[in-house]
Amino acid sequence: MPREWLADVAMAGFSGIETFSFDEQTPYSHQAWRGRIRASAGVGASLPADAVEKFDGELDNLLETRFPEDPLGVLHRCFALVCQFT
Repeated sequence: MPREWLADVAMAGFSGIETFSFDEQTPYSHQAWRGRIRASAGVGASLPADAVEKFDGELDNLLETRFPEDPLGVLHRCFALVCQFT
């Protein structure tokens, strides 16, 4: 979480500012992970269709060779900011 967000929240009149984070392992099948990546802004929303198809094929190969476990565990970091308006 960017530290400047804490200053922004304080300047907006919030107090009792606390933050925490935790990691969560989320299972994805290879097919589901490929779908999520294809739908991301960096792939599906910014590449032409033929490039998306090529990328997806390369990702499929990478998953099969380097990460053969299915489902695949993908680590997600969750951030929270808790405060109250004063």
